[in-house]
Amino acid sequence: MKITLDSQLRLVLTPVQKEDQPTLFALMDEVYRLGYRYIWTDEGDWYVNLIYNPHTLYKELKRSLTHYFFVEVSDRKIGILKYDFPFSPREVEIPNAMKLHRLYLHPDFHGKGIAQHLLAHCENVAVENGIEAIWLEAMECQPQAMRFYQKIGFEKVLTYTLDFERVFPQYRQIQIMKKSLT
Repeated sequence: MKITLDSQLRLVLTPVQKEDQPTLFALMDEVYRLGYRYIWTDEGDWYVNLIYNPHTLYKELKRSLTHYFFVEVSDRKIGILKYDFPFSPREVEIPNAMKLHRLYLHPDFHGKGIAQHLLAHCENVAVENGIEAIWLEAMECQPQAMRFYQKIGFEKVLTYTLDFERVFPQYRQIQIMKKSLT
C-alpha cells in the first residue's frame, strides 16, 4: 500500500517487497555510488553487493521492526527510506527509539524538500507508536547531511570509527545523532 506524503510533489512511499530486489539493487547501485563512491577503495562494490543482495533484503524484510520503502516522485523511484523500531544502537543506549537506517535520494532530487517530508513521516510514525527518539548514523565526510540533520533538530551523541577496511581511513568517522520527540 502506497503512502502519499505530498500530493503536489507526487511524493509517495511504496513498500519494498522481496520480488523488488533487482529494482532495489539497480536503483541503489546508482544512487549510493553517486554519493559515496569516493570513500571506498572499490567504489562501493562490496557494500552495494552486501546490502542489496537477495539474502540481505529477504532477511531485513522478515524483521517485524523493519519498515522499508522506495521513495517515488511522479511514479519514478528516486531513493529509499528504511527505519526500524524499537531499536537502540550498540554503542550508546537510546531507549524506546527508532533508527533511521537508510535514507538515500538521487542527487537530482536533493534540495527539493523531499528529505523533510520523509523525516516528518518518520516522526509521525514514531509518535503514533509511542517512540521517544529517532537516531541515525551519519558519516562525517558528508557535511551536507550532517548540516541537514542538525538543522532539523538532531544532536551529536557519539563519534566512532567504522571498521570497514575497504573505506579509506580518512572517511571512517561516524556520528550517532539523536532527536528527542518528547
